[in-house]
Amino acid sequence: MKKLLGTLTLATALVSGGQAMAEDYPSDNIDMIVPFSAGGGNDTFVRALQPLLEEKLGQDLVIRNIAGGGGAVGMSRAVASEPDGYTLLAASNAMLTLEAMGNVAFTHDDFDFIAKVVEEPYVIAVGGDSQYENIDDLVEAATSGTRIKVGVSGVGSSAHIAAVAIANRTGADFNIIPYPGGSEAISAAMGDHADAVVLGGAELRSALESGRLKALAMTYDQRSDSLPDVPTFQESGYDLTLTVWRGIAAPKGLPEEAEQKWVEAIQQIIDDGSYEETATNLGTQLAPLYGDELDAFIDQSAEVMREAAGDLAQ
Repeated sequence: MKKLLGTLTLATALVSGGQAMAEDYPSDNIDMIVPFSAGGGNDTFVRALQPLLEEKLGQDLVIRNIAGGGGAVGMSRAVASEPDGYTLLAASNAMLTLEAMGNVAFTHDDFDFIAKVVEEPYVIAVGGDSQYENIDDLVEAATSGTRIKVGVSGVGSSAHIAAVAIANRTGADFNIIPYPGGSEAISAAMGDHADAVVLGGAELRSALESGRLKALAMTYDQRSDSLPDVPTFQESGYDLTLTVWRGIAAPKGLPEEAEQKWVEAIQQIIDDGSYEETATNLGTQLAPLYGDELDAFIDQSAEVMREAAGDLAQ
């Protein structure tokens, strides 16, 4: 009887302690791993959210840039962390690209996805003085013997896979050239070293606004509020829809209470409009998803990236 009472007392203490931890969460600083260097799309996304999240959660959000391997190093660090809600990941479709390419040991199923917050389209653009005025001009040239050079950011990057998907869906014979990063690919297109460039719309925004580049098409299913003059591939007659998305994830096993506090914080930020203008200025648009809808979106996106990776995958 004493042994039974002791076991019941211990069990009660553990349950009470777990409830207290859940109620107190977060009770310490939270590490947010950004798996890329400072200044990139994931980094600017999280840093813009940082003060708003800190206000809602009542704790400091410590951003840790852990770059390398196209995001693989930081993501591997995140997936190996304790799923206690104190180490999270600034997630994006780069994770699904690495998975599709077979470049990492983990899959998206090794993470709990808390929220998708923003998204942006991939855009194919050419130099401001280019002879190609629309996507049909570029595709016609690429299917009639002209070797069209298309710059992307990195071998096997999501932009690389997007460029392959564009070539496959349009029938264009592109010579896809991976550059070390997006800025180098943009410079190549502006300097006529490449005929075109494929990147996320936010990364191209400044060059497009200045007229140094002009966009021919984007991969949304409908035109974007941030780039209203850029036609979609769909309206140009090509069956292609892809998005660059950014959000928050955690290693698998995140306590439900911790997830709920994050979801509530992000919902409040979106509902009160405090992030909307910032998102637009970054060239993205709010596209929140949570729970089962988010999980279904991630599964579908992973399948699209696997298909688009094609022969690039190891």
